[in-house]
Amino acid sequence: MQRPRVLLTTYHQAFMKRAGGEFEMFNISETLREHGIVADLYGPFSRDLEHYDVVLHFSVHGGGLELLRHIKNNRKPIVLFPNVWLSEAKPHIEDTVNEYVNLSDVIAFKSNAEHSMFEKYFMLPASKVRHISTIADAAYMRPAPKGLFKSVYNVNEYLIGVGIIEPVKNQLAVIKALKNTDHKLVLVGSHRDAEYYAACQAAGGEQVMFIKALPARSELIRSALSESQAFVECSHEPPGLSAIEAGLAAASLVLSNSPWSEEHFSSYAEYCDSGNPESIINAIERAISHTSVSKRLTQDHLRPLCEGYSIHQLVTLLEEACR
Repeated sequence: MQRPRVLLTTYHQAFMKRAGGEFEMFNISETLREHGIVADLYGPFSRDLEHYDVVLHFSVHGGGLELLRHIKNNRKPIVLFPNVWLSEAKPHIEDTVNEYVNLSDVIAFKSNAEHSMFEKYFMLPASKVRHISTIADAAYMRPAPKGLFKSVYNVNEYLIGVGIIEPVKNQLAVIKALKNTDHKLVLVGSHRDAEYYAACQAAGGEQVMFIKALPARSELIRSALSESQAFVECSHEPPGLSAIEAGLAAASLVLSNSPWSEEHFSSYAEYCDSGNPESIINAIERAISHTSVSKRLTQDHLRPLCEGYSIHQLVTLLEEACR
């Protein structure tokens, strides 16, 4: 069978502010190409729809529905990565998400936790459900020049968080929890919510360094992660790919407690209650005490996510959707 030619799509405004989901698309398209598969991101430089065998769509944001309707009308199979997480029902999005499910031929989940959550809140025909492992980037395991990030940004000991600065990521709670400590926090990421970002800046003062971006996969980001005291993401939703990348870079991990986190990291992270400052601080102190041996164990635990097994699962799934 000819290897499937894949078009990767998402909602139209996604790339106005790139975050974890958009970088996931870049990573997956590049990894598919490394395995000899045509895998283009939809846009001005992608080819006409008839050139592709299958569409891999990311997110159930309403802005992508018209595009998927058009794809469905042209009889192209659709594989959906929902990339959504809810902690309570949101009736105003049910119709939108359920239409995504109807339009898609396959709904692919990267964890049992995501599957269980989705099934709780939305329509989900069992015949459409498939599972694959999260696909991570092996680049984060490469050693970075010692002291690179520290010398560039003139910082010594620090905690680090990477990702969009927004209420659901809960950076303000971490900043406030650290207020009575000597710990410096580096936050790498842009923002959508100007008011929340300003509140983080005001609360952080000189204790928090804000960096809008570091190049993905670069020596600089790998240095920043690997030489941090700990990577901290105490969000109100599961941490996601940024935490996996930090673990691959051999950083100690402080994460909000969730079924997703425990499924991916088991005992190789320190967990906290994202709404409890004392819990956040205690988890950070435990993580700082980790030795280089325990950091390597975390790295080894996550290594299978970037050694080819995950991408072969996805290729098999895409081939199946084309039949």
